Amino acid sequence: MTSGPADPFAPVEASPRGAGLLVAVAAVLGVAALLAGLAPVAGPVGMLVGLVAHVKGHRLGMPVTVAVGLLMIVGMTITLYLR
Repeated sequence: MTSGPADPFAPVEASPRGAGLLVAVAAVLGVAALLAGLAPVAGPVGMLVGLVAHVKGHRLGMPVTVAVGLLMIVGMTITLYLR
């Protein structure tokens, strides 16, 4: 029995364990990107952590990723205008 090539867009089977913690870490990194002037570092890392939570199956993974991206943009804008 031969099967065809694997579908590259098939959902990933990942364990949802720890996804809630990843969402919380992403949210904290988003706030750090906004308030602490760490937007160039904390923003992309927070977005990556949020995407990992999304892939693990947490329902808030993608909304937190988008929110961190927006907080990063606002944090960079605030930093630019305060200097």
